[in-house]
Amino acid sequence: MTILEFIRKNSLMVLIVIVAVGAGLVMMDYSGKGSAFSRDFYIRVDDVGYSYPEAAALGENGKQYLSSLISATGELTEHLDTDGNGTIDSAEQPAAIAWQQEHPEVFQSLNDLRSVYAAWHYGVAKDGEVNVAINRAMLQAEADRLGLHPSEEQIDAYLRSLPAFKKEDGSFNLDLYRRLAGYRHGNVSRVHEEALRGVVADIIIWDALQKMVSDNIAFNTKAQTTYLDAISQNISGITAFIPSSAIPAAPDPTEEELRAYWEQHKENYKSDEQRIISVYTLTPGEGSNTENLLATADEILQELSLANGQGLDGILDRASKNPQYEPFTYLQADGSTLQSYELATQQELAERLQDTVNDNGKGVPLAAIAFSEVENVATPEIYQSAKANGTADRLVAIRQIRGFYTTADGKLKLVRIEAVKPPTVLDYEEAKDRALTDCRKERADNALKCKAQEIYEQIQKNLGEKGLRNAFEIASTSGGTVEDFGPLAMGQLNTVLPTGVSDADLIGTPSGKLAPLAILPNGARITAVSRRTVEKSPSATMRRQLMELPMQNDQLRAEMMQEWQNAGFSRFNVQLSSSVRTVQNSGEE
Repeated sequence: MTILEFIRKNSLMVLIVIVAVGAGLVMMDYSGKGSAFSRDFYIRVDDVGYSYPEAAALGENGKQYLSSLISATGELTEHLDTDGNGTIDSAEQPAAIAWQQEHPEVFQSLNDLRSVYAAWHYGVAKDGEVNVAINRAMLQAEADRLGLHPSEEQIDAYLRSLPAFKKEDGSFNLDLYRRLAGYRHGNVSRVHEEALRGVVADIIIWDALQKMVSDNIAFNTKAQTTYLDAISQNISGITAFIPSSAIPAAPDPTEEELRAYWEQHKENYKSDEQRIISVYTLTPGEGSNTENLLATADEILQELSLANGQGLDGILDRASKNPQYEPFTYLQADGSTLQSYELATQQELAERLQDTVNDNGKGVPLAAIAFSEVENVATPEIYQSAKANGTADRLVAIRQIRGFYTTADGKLKLVRIEAVKPPTVLDYEEAKDRALTDCRKERADNALKCKAQEIYEQIQKNLGEKGLRNAFEIASTSGGTVEDFGPLAMGQLNTVLPTGVSDADLIGTPSGKLAPLAILPNGARITAVSRRTVEKSPSATMRRQLMELPMQNDQLRAEMMQEWQNAGFSRFNVQLSSSVRTVQNSGEE
């Protein structure tokens, strides 16, 4: 991803709204907040309304800059990547773990940032970026009340302490800071640097509030150490895998049984969603290029956001004639402004629209972007009727716009979702083949569960008389593969457990007993614990003192901050526009 692409996706939109008052005009600078003169808002926090672009600035900037601060460790850990492939692989992990133990402040700093990232995504909206915007708005409102806004010197000090901006020798990595802050051709982008520093300021406020809310509460060290000993054991045992192929095949359903199965599950058998979309293409003009045109695309998107997505043709026409913007063309060979794609499924659209665009550094089919999640879009019937009447543009809202994205040949693409035809339930004859496949699988799964449960109970019955090894013979005679495992270190990232078995399963199983039966897609696994020990080496002790104990305390404080958030959603009178998808309405937890 180029620097300008990064800037484009994280730009802080400063809007000027002109409101007619009496015979004159009053100009109001939003400066990131809504106006009492406007009833429209995307989110409202503490009686301050935020428009869609303002909320996007808070949410997207918060997410993107936090992600960058977590992932961009610069030169600090480059020496750990000995083969230079850009990742810390299994051969390099021991040295990386040892380095982390020698530099606990780096681990703690990254862990703190990850905690903030997770906490800011928590909230009342289904979209994590909307939750980030709400949480940042609540933080700023609380800082206003309590006088917690950090000084420029405090922000500078925090930035210099971050692993993202440190070189291997511990000095400040000014070049990396400039790249993240939007420096281009040696010049500073004040808007983007302020956006980065704004995110850092909110992190500092979050940390200050967490100290106030939790009062630096911590677990009892002795009890915490005992708990960590319990969940960090080295466990050995025996395991058996019984493949599905060892289970006799279940009979096919009769026609009557299959129809009854379809009737019970027919919501699973629907037609594919179809959409009508339009694609606008911007081509750099003479003396311009893709990177320079992205800045103009930002301006176009801001104007489009103010118009709630409407009047795009006029906005493009004015921008193409504006001498202050980068030169570009947007007309097709036939003189039209866009390419229209009639009602199609995603697969059908992919066959017609074969463009691939750059999305956050990854090549993504434009058809996939055209089928990204969207709500409250017109049906094909309503859209076609409006199109025939020349009023289709009135149906458009900003939520239907996706773009701008760069293509391999240097152009910019914008997608507008015009209409959506939701999936409908298929009748029995149309769904019959799919229902038969699913019914067969369900019967095979049930047969596997029954047989595996039978073998599990027989092994469990014989444990006391025959011991683990002899008791597992029944798994071998039933077509299973039996093998020993361990000692395995619980809770360690590089520990490979038997497939289908978790740390919690093994930790919670007494020695000489069976862990819970695990049913897998291709078979079943039966596992028993034979022996357990606790590692007391110096490295294990250091790991607990410097990494694991602080993480436990951080989790406790994070849970207390979540209570502050829950209370804040009510205390700050958080309101959402009808276009924001909420967790409650989605049925998701």
